[in-house]
Amino acid sequence: MPEEAEGPLLRRYEILLQTGLTTIDEAALHTAHDFGRHMLNHGRGVLDVVALHGRLVNRALENYPLDRRRQCLDGAGRLLLESLTPFEMTHRGFNAASTALQASEDRYREIFENAHDMIFTADMDGRITSINRAGEIMCGYARHEALALEIHEIFVSEQGRASDVADPRLRVAALLSQPRTELEMVARDGRRIPVEISARAIGEHGEPVGIQGISRDITDRRDAESVLRYLNRHLEDKAKRIAHALHDEAGQLLASVYLRVAEISGELPPLGRRRMEELRTLLDQVDDQLRRLAHELRPTILDDLGLVPACQFLAEGVSRRARVRVVVKGSTGGRLSADIETALYRVAQEALGNAGRHAHARAATVEFERVGSVLRGSIRDDGAGFDVGAVLSRVGNQGLGLMGMRERVVALGGRFTVKSSPGQGTSIEFEVPLEA
Repeated sequence: MPEEAEGPLLRRYEILLQTGLTTIDEAALHTAHDFGRHMLNHGRGVLDVVALHGRLVNRALENYPLDRRRQCLDGAGRLLLESLTPFEMTHRGFNAASTALQASEDRYREIFENAHDMIFTADMDGRITSINRAGEIMCGYARHEALALEIHEIFVSEQGRASDVADPRLRVAALLSQPRTELEMVARDGRRIPVEISARAIGEHGEPVGIQGISRDITDRRDAESVLRYLNRHLEDKAKRIAHALHDEAGQLLASVYLRVAEISGELPPLGRRRMEELRTLLDQVDDQLRRLAHELRPTILDDLGLVPACQFLAEGVSRRARVRVVVKGSTGGRLSADIETALYRVAQEALGNAGRHAHARAATVEFERVGSVLRGSIRDDGAGFDVGAVLSRVGNQGLGLMGMRERVVALGGRFTVKSSPGQGTSIEFEVPLEA
C-alpha cells in the first residue's frame, strides 16, 4: 500500500518524527500506538511497520542537526516500540486463544474417543469423515474401512434400506429433520442392531458442511420394552379374568341372594319386610360397586368399541364421582391394536384419577390425534399441579402412578412427558408409533 494511501494518521506520525523526536511525551506515545493499531487493522505486518518507520525516520533526520541525531534515534526507537505494542498484544491474545483452542480440542478428542456411544461425522453427501473407538466396536469396521463408507451403508430403516432415497443430501437432511431417529445399524458381520441417532449440522461461515451424529445401541431398551409389553398383557389378562368373575360369578350369586331375600320378605310381618327392604338397598349398593370394579378392571366397551368411546365412558364416571368436568376430543382414526388401546386407556384412567383425587381439578381434557403412523395424545387438567421432579423422586402413590403411565407408553416404543408446577395444573403428553 502506498504511503499516501495511509491517510491522516500517517501524516501525523510523520510530523511527529520530524518535530518531536527529542521530546517524547505521553501524547507522542499515544500517537505511535494509534499508528501501530491502524497498521494492524489494515492488515499490515510488523515488517511493514518497521520498514515504513525506517523510511520516515530517515526522512525526518534531515531536519535535525548532526549532534542531535543520536538523541533523535533513541526517541524514534521508543516510538517504534510503542507502535509495535498492538502487534504484541494481538500476538499474546492469539497465543492464549490458540492454547485454549488446543485444550478444547484435546478435551473433545478425549470425550470423542472414550464415549460409550458411537460418534461420527459425515459430509453433506453422506460420506463418513470420522468415527470414534466405540463406533468401530459397534459396527465392526476399522476406522479406515468406515471412512470409505456412506451413512446409508451402515444405517438403514427397519422397513428397508435408507438408500431407497436416491439423493444423498436428502438422506442427510432426513437425519437432521428430527431430534432423534430410530434406525438399524448393519454391522460388518451382517448383524442388524437397533440404534437411536441424534444429529446436528456442522457449519462453516453460516453454511452447512456436514453433520455430527451420536448413535446409541438400544437393544437393551427394546428388550425391556418387550418384557414390559408381555407383563402388561399378562396383567390385563388377569384383570379381565377377575372382571369376568365379578360380573358373572359374583353377579349370579348376588341374583340368588336377591331372590332369597324376596322369598323371605314375603313370609315376614310388615316390620320385618321394611328391614328386608333396607337389606335390599345395601345389596343394590354392593351390585353397583361390583359393576364399577368389574368395569375398572376391564371395561368391555374398550374391547367392543375402542379407545375413544371407552375414554368417554370413563369421563362420564369421573365427572359423576369426582365432580370433574371431563371432555374427550379427537379421534384415533379407527381401531388400534389391543396393546395400544389398553395402555392408553390405563394412562387416561390414572391421569383422570389423579386429577380428581390429588389435584382437585374442576375440568380436564383428553385429546387424541392421529398423524400418519403416529398417535399423539394429551390429558390436561386445571388442578393444583405439583413439582414433577419432587414427585418422581419419592416413593408414593402419585409417583408410582406417573412412572406406571410412563412405562406403559415406553413399552409401546413411545414418548411420554409430564409438565406441571404448583398452581398451574398438569399436562401429560404422549406419542406412540402405530403398528404397520
